[in-house]
Amino acid sequence: MHLASSPASELYWGEFDVTDEDLEFIDNLLLEREVPLTKEEMSRALVAHRLDLLRIEQESRSNIELKTYVPAGEYEVGESLVFRLLDNRIGTVTSIREANNPDLPSFDVIQVKFKGSDEPKEFAARFQEHVLNSPGSEAGEIESDVSPEFIQERYGPPIARKIEARLQESADTVRIAGRWFHNGLVADINEGHLNLAEAILDVAEGGPLPTRSLVEHMELPPGMDPLLTEFSVDFALQEDERFDEVGPAGKILWYLKRLEPKDALQIPLRLVYSPKKYDRERLTDELLDLEWSLDDELSELEAPEPAAATEITLPILFPHRKAGTLPLSTRLQPLFPRAYEAPRIRFVLVDGRTGDQFPGWVVRKERYVYGLGNWYSSNSVPAGGLIQITPSETEGEVVLRAMEPRQRNDWIRTATIDKGGNIGFTMLKHPVGTSYDERMIVGQIDEQALDEAWESGEQRKISPERLTVYVFRELAKLNPQGTVHAKSLYSAVNVIRRLPPGPIFAELVTQPYYEPVGDLYWKLNESEWKKA
Repeated sequence: MHLASSPASELYWGEFDVTDEDLEFIDNLLLEREVPLTKEEMSRALVAHRLDLLRIEQESRSNIELKTYVPAGEYEVGESLVFRLLDNRIGTVTSIREANNPDLPSFDVIQVKFKGSDEPKEFAARFQEHVLNSPGSEAGEIESDVSPEFIQERYGPPIARKIEARLQESADTVRIAGRWFHNGLVADINEGHLNLAEAILDVAEGGPLPTRSLVEHMELPPGMDPLLTEFSVDFALQEDERFDEVGPAGKILWYLKRLEPKDALQIPLRLVYSPKKYDRERLTDELLDLEWSLDDELSELEAPEPAAATEITLPILFPHRKAGTLPLSTRLQPLFPRAYEAPRIRFVLVDGRTGDQFPGWVVRKERYVYGLGNWYSSNSVPAGGLIQITPSETEGEVVLRAMEPRQRNDWIRTATIDKGGNIGFTMLKHPVGTSYDERMIVGQIDEQALDEAWESGEQRKISPERLTVYVFRELAKLNPQGTVHAKSLYSAVNVIRRLPPGPIFAELVTQPYYEPVGDLYWKLNESEWKKA
């Protein structure tokens, strides 16, 4: 089988536009099939349709003789031309004007309208010095048995995105959970039906429930097509603010929004970040590598090539430990359920040691996972404690393990409160329930006093620059050499204010009062600090 590999095919599919005619085809496709379709399914159908049109056009050319376009030719309005470099497509000249380019000899510009394109394209005419005037510069015809699978594999994603962009502008189509449907086929779901759905979810403690479980009790008219019924209910629920679609990609699940956890609906205060501008270009390779390893959801990192992650072990940052959350970092995202549109995804967390299950929530926009507070406490996981995350063999489940879960008493960095209500740090012997990262560990003497000091917000009002210096000094006094590791600084700053690694690390490499001493350790130059 031949494949579409000519320059003409590259141009045709690479610059593919969804025309009004294409939109009409998709409209009819949705009406004919009477089932919701994804953008990928519509893309496959449209590619096959376009190939059929190209073949018909090719066959029609075999029965008529048309002039081949070359830049040197002279043409008339209304004349049809064959364009060899555009897969031998036929276009009609719609206008001719004289070119306005004093650097070139006189020539014309013709506008040509192609079937299946909304906008005309412009070409040169009466242009004598052009490579396309030479024999042998034609591209050849598109093969009659061109592979639609090849076209879809190579160009499908951008075509699908363009289809979705056009459908979003159309009043004739509606979308739910990544699937599109014709508005004219959506059944009427009234307020009474929606009230029944609310009552059903209420009995189920909020959910989650699949659409089918709701439909069974919603007293809908008999004889309706099951798929049409489910999509119509899905669309009505989506448009009602009482309901939240919380299923992973490919699975629709409904939940009562008023019964969802507050910290899944809005970001916990401990995780709120006020963005700070800084120069990422100044960060060294070593600091960038450290940032990647810290799995901070706020880090500006590009995802690497997709890989099948089997397990990831990470230390829990203080604000995530307090909020009962996990960071949905670039590295961690593949381990958790994804969705087409749902802002939140309800799934199941499993304790890898006991097998206990409990609900978790992926909060996509703010990039965190909620629902671990009780699990952290029951496993005595400290801030900086190590946990392992593993995808389960069961869909919709993620396995957690506290690393080396046993009680021990260690000398660790501990948050304290001075007489003025300021948070500081000291070294104290403290009970710890798991293994931990020595540079990230933070113990608490009086959790209530620490929370009250944080909630007062006084230290959080300090600028990031001055806060970084304050915390640096607090940590330096715990070390005889007066040095502080970049990771320890990041961990301790986040006890007081939520900041990603980037702005903190940028302070270390841009401010003259921080002196690097090797292995990502720094010292504070007091004389330089006084000058600043």
